[in-house]
Amino acid sequence: MQHQKTKKLSKKSKIEIIDLPSDGPLTVVPLSAVLSKYLKDKSRHTVKVLNKEGQLDERWLKDELPYWQGIWTNHGVHIRYDRRQRSFFLTAIR
Repeated sequence: MQHQKTKKLSKKSKIEIIDLPSDGPLTVVPLSAVLSKYLKDKSRHTVKVLNKEGQLDERWLKDELPYWQGIWTNHGVHIRYDRRQRSFFLTAIR
């Protein structure tokens, strides 16, 4: 008779969700604050930043996001935008 191996259940860490305030054209300032806070955070788990009410419009995503990704990649933060969820995902580059 063979013994079945038992699976060890591990808890998945929940993604921290941050909602951007709708400050009109100044929404970039809270995004920059979130990125700076994430950079200083020691745990460096994945963070989801919601952009659901279109705080940052399509023009910003097309023109400015690649520039921001280049800057923050040098600091060790990877920014990824998911169009379906309308949110940014911040992950640490190790």
